[in-house]
Amino acid sequence: MHQLNPMHNSRNAKAVNCDTDPTSSLKEMFIDMIQFPRALDGQCPVRRPVFSKQHGMVKATFVVNKELPTNRRIGVFKYDQLDAWVRFSSDTKSGLGDLKTTIGIGIKLFGVEGKKLLESESNALTADFILQNHDVFFVNTAKDMCEFTYAGVVLRDYDSYLKDHEDTAKILNEMQKLEPSVTTAIYGSCLPYAFGNDDYVKYKLVPINVPPGPPIPANNPGYLRDELKQRLIQGEVHLGFYLQFRTDDAKMPLDEAMVRWPENLSAPQLFATLILHQQDIDTPGQVAYGENLSYNPWHTLAEHKPIGSISDVRKVVYEEGARLRRDRNGIPLTEPHTTRK
Repeated sequence: MHQLNPMHNSRNAKAVNCDTDPTSSLKEMFIDMIQFPRALDGQCPVRRPVFSKQHGMVKATFVVNKELPTNRRIGVFKYDQLDAWVRFSSDTKSGLGDLKTTIGIGIKLFGVEGKKLLESESNALTADFILQNHDVFFVNTAKDMCEFTYAGVVLRDYDSYLKDHEDTAKILNEMQKLEPSVTTAIYGSCLPYAFGNDDYVKYKLVPINVPPGPPIPANNPGYLRDELKQRLIQGEVHLGFYLQFRTDDAKMPLDEAMVRWPENLSAPQLFATLILHQQDIDTPGQVAYGENLSYNPWHTLAEHKPIGSISDVRKVVYEEGARLRRDRNGIPLTEPHTTRK
């Protein structure tokens, strides 16, 4: 279950209307009712409202597949390779254990030229991908996401909602799986993205060369971070970045995030390799660097525009959350123009 830290606030709850404005309503709940009160309570530094438990900030290189045909070399895939910083995290609070939490990965590419979709970041030289260790989302649309969040954050009653939405309960159950390492998990974008002007894709990240790492007991509350640290001290890790193209409009909908796109109709294709370099993730400043960066799927080129109502919500909520966090923590409100060495 996503750890939303439910908090009842009757004044703000009056502004929530999932039928008419799910985007503003979700911004109200995640930012005004969760993140901002934590800041007022003295949280220092102010953290993200979700996926706030960082497992590691990792220096990486995004190497584009040289065998891609010319018509696929668009957007970030027109480059041979790009520097990257990768943030692994779980959708839980830092004081709670890692076991069976939803794991997220944020990939920030550096050196990407061209106007970005976020107006406030139009001159940025970065582009982001965000994935999690499941291939479908637990609700279909922004309205559904709003109603789910309202049940937990305002009513503090997920159970009643889940009794009436068995498919959501089933997917949330599936998401509570044991992952021995953030480097051996399989990640999906869950949501679709444009690919140029005429195509749509989903992203998938798969381990393709992960040397054995030291066993870390899962009853250790921070085992995912400890395992990642020891594994990358020993050597580098390769993860394959795949694109699955939409080939059937009916079976691959754009705004039904619970629907799994069948891989027998469209096999994912290898577009790049994400190389996590050998390193110590506790190098001075590296943890703080991961906390200070923000990741937003709308930090990208038009060729990779996020699609669907849940993506539309992310644009607003992620940007507002980053603005609050950066302002409170004294961090520049713009994207970095150079990568950390």
